[in-house]
Amino acid sequence: MNCEILSTLTLQPILSVINSVFSFTISSSQALLILLFAAVLVAVLIFLYFKSTLKILGLQKEVSGYSKLLSLKENDLLRLANLVKERDDEIESLIMLSNLQISNLTKLTEEYKEAKRIAEEADLLKSNFLANMSHEIRTPMNGILGFAQLLQNEDTDKDVQTRYLDIIYHNGTMLINLIDDIMDLAKIEAGQLGLTKSNVNIDDIIFDLYTFFNEVKYKQEKEHITIRILNLNDDENSIYFTDGNRIRQVMSNLISNALKFTEKGTIEFGYTNSKEDRKLKFFVKDSGIGIPEDKIKLIFDRFRQVQEGATRNYGGTGIGLFISKHIVKQLGGDIRVESRIDNGSTFSFELPYDSVSEEDNNTKFFKPIAKKYNWEGKTILVAEDVETNYYLLKTIIDTTNANIIWAKDGEEVLRLYTKHPNVDLVLMDIQMPKLNGYEATIRIKEHNPNIPVIAQTAYAMPNDNIKCIEAGCDDYISKPINTQLLLDKINGNLFKEQKSR
Repeated sequence: MNCEILSTLTLQPILSVINSVFSFTISSSQALLILLFAAVLVAVLIFLYFKSTLKILGLQKEVSGYSKLLSLKENDLLRLANLVKERDDEIESLIMLSNLQISNLTKLTEEYKEAKRIAEEADLLKSNFLANMSHEIRTPMNGILGFAQLLQNEDTDKDVQTRYLDIIYHNGTMLINLIDDIMDLAKIEAGQLGLTKSNVNIDDIIFDLYTFFNEVKYKQEKEHITIRILNLNDDENSIYFTDGNRIRQVMSNLISNALKFTEKGTIEFGYTNSKEDRKLKFFVKDSGIGIPEDKIKLIFDRFRQVQEGATRNYGGTGIGLFISKHIVKQLGGDIRVESRIDNGSTFSFELPYDSVSEEDNNTKFFKPIAKKYNWEGKTILVAEDVETNYYLLKTIIDTTNANIIWAKDGEEVLRLYTKHPNVDLVLMDIQMPKLNGYEATIRIKEHNPNIPVIAQTAYAMPNDNIKCIEAGCDDYISKPINTQLLLDKINGNLFKEQKSR
C-alpha cells in the first residue's frame, strides 16, 4: 500500500506532464512501464556509447601503432634512399672512371697507331735511303772503274784519255761529296757538327760558286741553262766572321739542287744586305719544276725527297737540305723556301749581324751577333763526377746568370734533386759512380716526367743517343762539349714549354 502510494506520488508529476502534453491519459502502471523502458533504453545507449568509445580508443591505439610503424618504415626508406644515392654516386664514379679509362685507352690506341705509322715510315725512309745511297755510290764508282779500265788501253788517243780522266775526277768528286754528307749527318746526330769561324770574304765565295757551277752545267749537259749572280758589287768586299766552308757548303747544296731540277731557263743566286733587319740574306732562285705544297715541309727532313722510291726521276740521298738546315741554324739563321709547281723555287737563308764597319779600301766588316742567354732565376743541376769537366760546364753556364748545383755521383743527383724541388733542368753525365746516368734519369722522370734532362757523355757510339732517349732524356750532347751547342740545347729545353704554347 505504501509502495503503491509512493509510486503514485512519484509518478504524479510525470503523469500530469504527459496528460497535459498528450490528449490521452495513462495509468500509473503504464507510466511505470514507460519509465522502465526508457531506463533500459538509456542503459543500452550508455552501454553502446562506452562500447564505441572503447572501440575508438582501440582504433586510436592501433592507428598510433601503425603511425609508429610507418615512422619506422619511413626511416628505413630514408636510409634506403641514402644507400641508393651512395650507390648511385659510386656507380657514377665508376662510370666516370670507366670513361676515363676508355679515353686513355683510345688515346693510347691513337698513340700506338701514330707510333706504328712513324716506325713504318721511318723503316720505309731507311730502306729508300739505303737504296738511294747504294745507287749514289755505285753510279760514280761505275764511271771511275769503267773509264779506268778504258785508260789501260795503250792505243787510246791523248785527248780521249784526258776526257776519261776528267770523267774519273768528276765522279771521284761526287763520291767525296757524298762521304762528306754522310760524315756531316753522323756529326749532326751526335751533336758534334763543329764550326771553324774566321773573317770570310762573302763576295769571293759567291764568285767561286759561280765559276764552279758554270763548269758543272757543261758536264751535266745543261749548258743551255743560264747561271748568273745578282747584287754582286765588284767595287766592295763584304767580310763576315763566320765559317766560310759551311756557307759555301750550304750555297753549293742549294745551287746543285737548282741545277738538278731545272731543265731550261735560269738560275740566279747571291746575297743582299738588309740594313733595317741587320741581316745578310742569301738566296738561290731557279725556274725549275717547283715543289708541291704538301712536300715543302718535308724536304728539310732527313732522307725525304719530293720524289721517293724506285720510280723517281732525279738522284740524290735526301740529306743535303737536312744538313743545310742544321748548318744555317748553327750559324744563327733560318732557311726557308717559296715554290710553285712548274714556276721554280727560291731557297733563302738569313745570317744576322750586330754592326758594320768600313775601311778605306771599300771593305765592309760585318760583326755577327753573339748569342747571349739570361737564365736568371733558373736552377741547373749538373751531374759530373770529374772535377775539371764540372768547372768547364760551370764556366760555360756562369755566363747565363743561372744557379748551379753540383752532384758528383748518381745517388747524390737523386738526393740533391729531392732536396731542391726548384731545379729547372738536369745536365746528366752518363758514366758516374754508384748510379749511372741512365738509372738516375729513370728515377727522376718517375718523380717528375716534365723535368728536362740533357745527357752529356764521352761515349760516341751511334746508338748512345737512342739509349739516352729510351731512359727518358730530352736531349743529348757528346764530349768534347761544343760550347754554343750546349747553350742552345739548354735554352731550347728550358723554354720548350713556352715555345709549344
